[in-house]
Amino acid sequence: MQNKEKIRKIEVFSTKNERILECYKNYSFPVKYVDNHPVDDKLIIKGKNFPVLSMNTLVDVIITTFNGSRIKFSCRVDFSGSFQLNVTLRPERALELEDKRRYYKIKTEINCRIQDLTRGEEVTAYNPNLYGRIQDINIGGIFIVVDGEAEYAVGDIIGFTTVLGDNRLETTAKVLRVQRAPEGEISGYGCSFVKISSGQEEMISSYINYLQIEERRLDRERELLERE
Repeated sequence: MQNKEKIRKIEVFSTKNERILECYKNYSFPVKYVDNHPVDDKLIIKGKNFPVLSMNTLVDVIITTFNGSRIKFSCRVDFSGSFQLNVTLRPERALELEDKRRYYKIKTEINCRIQDLTRGEEVTAYNPNLYGRIQDINIGGIFIVVDGEAEYAVGDIIGFTTVLGDNRLETTAKVLRVQRAPEGEISGYGCSFVKISSGQEEMISSYINYLQIEERRLDRERELLERE
């Protein structure tokens, strides 16, 4: 059922939405055979200092993938000890949760190189390339400011390259909104990604996670400094 290479983390919650544990490794989906068909609805998590739960306790398991998908399973506890938790996933009651990062925009300032423009059936390659800045990003798209005198219209598709952390992203984005300053000048473009791969989604998702962690770290530092 589960591809471990695509799983970022697994969380277990009580029915009161209290997180019992969180893990990034040391879990497995052992396979058993029922009528000669493989079934992998068991989840085993190993670790230490786990809270001990009663047999058949109801819990919710949320599996988060690298591309931002979050699947919630209602489960019953099969075994619980301080070093291991076994549950049975119930695929028939699985629920895909809304991916908040797809809508939550992260403010940033990333340089990018614009390589080409597709307008209708016509493709224009920029030689030399143009440059711009990505001022916010989410899994669904970007807000981009373009240097120079080039102007785009709703429906145009921009091909660009940028660097997210240690990764290089080369993709396209469709202009959905042209934003203008009060004086009437174009101040940027709201765009949605076009046909990005699952690997590119994982790259963007990981970068957003990194920025969110950094935001929280800086907030904690500011709070500590304000207390001094």
